[in-house]
Amino acid sequence: MEKHVIPPRFSAVLGNSSFVCLWIGQLLSQMADRIYIYVLVIVAYNLTKTNLGVSVPMLSFGIPSVLFASFAGVYVDRWQRKKTMVLSDILRGILIILIIFLLQKSLFGIFMVSLLIYTIAQFFAPAEASLLSEVVEKENLIVANSLFMTTWMWSSVVGFGLGAPLVIIFGEEVTFAVAAVLYFVSALAVFLVPHRNGTEKTRRVSIRSVKHDLLMGFEFIRRNVVIRYSLIKMMMITSGLAVICMLAIQFAEKYIGIGAKNFGYLVILAGAGMMLGMWALGRLSHYFKKSMVVFIGFASSGTVLILLSFTRSVLLALLYCFILGFGNILINATIQTIIQHKTPRSLRGRVFGIQNMLINFAFTLPVVVFGLIADYFGLNISILILGLMILLSGFLSLLVPKLRTV
Repeated sequence: MEKHVIPPRFSAVLGNSSFVCLWIGQLLSQMADRIYIYVLVIVAYNLTKTNLGVSVPMLSFGIPSVLFASFAGVYVDRWQRKKTMVLSDILRGILIILIIFLLQKSLFGIFMVSLLIYTIAQFFAPAEASLLSEVVEKENLIVANSLFMTTWMWSSVVGFGLGAPLVIIFGEEVTFAVAAVLYFVSALAVFLVPHRNGTEKTRRVSIRSVKHDLLMGFEFIRRNVVIRYSLIKMMMITSGLAVICMLAIQFAEKYIGIGAKNFGYLVILAGAGMMLGMWALGRLSHYFKKSMVVFIGFASSGTVLILLSFTRSVLLALLYCFILGFGNILINATIQTIIQHKTPRSLRGRVFGIQNMLINFAFTLPVVVFGLIADYFGLNISILILGLMILLSGFLSLLVPKLRTV
């Protein structure tokens, strides 16, 4: 039986002004990002009226991650991380304002600006993860990471949830402006981080040194079985979440009849499930190994997706989304903890960069494939196939020895 030890010094972390400023910056930046995506998928759906069209914003989110995230992880280890995060926020806010002038005009133009926004975003995540390990004492780092994980999930939910009422009350243009303002305020919060690490200096880099550092990160993942299969599992559940977000618009409009603009309420219920999952995770970890906790997450997520493919009831759909959020947090929080524990401090920047690349890859090909399945064979068939795949992945991770994390 695996004992779960709750870190005792939350108060010490919350009393760290550097952490609090960084934490607020992360919260606001994540909310801005999710509000932006919410409005973007609505705009894409209104312009195309197809699930494949909705996948265009997801592609603009995933492609830069695949191409640049791993390299970004190398560069931010050599640049001034605080300045990198501030500049990333400011540039994204400016570009969102630019998109306002493209609404209802050019899906291609929106896609190109979104590509640039998410290319810049690739430098924010690894810079944030690396800076966090420098502003928090070593003994409190796990506490800080758990708080970041919780608010990362919840800010995503709040961001999607706010998207619905903001669009209904104020329209797409004002909602985009709100996202831009949140990015600017996030930049201010990060700027206020009183970080005085004298070793953080901008350094010149050569192509050879970047390649060497990047290959070191990939080699570490290749040799470490636990890290490798943990990343595969995280990619699988992230793919499922991305596909559900993409299909939720048509599901809300045509299957349960609450309207396309109200699909965010399904996401809110998933967020409530995540909060319950965070509370239950400690208790489950006390009685079960991490591999079993991950299996419970996969089994519950896959089962409710299968059930969701057959439902036309609003109440049942909300319940299934709640359970889906519960299962998702069991998987993500547990796997992220495993990766943090198994990765040496000196390699975290590169591993986080590669992780960011792999996870965001899950927002590209799977989204397009399941969008096509939904358009040609029906939304229920697409959700059913996704549920079966996730359920099967859960059983494989439990039954195949190499796929067991710990």
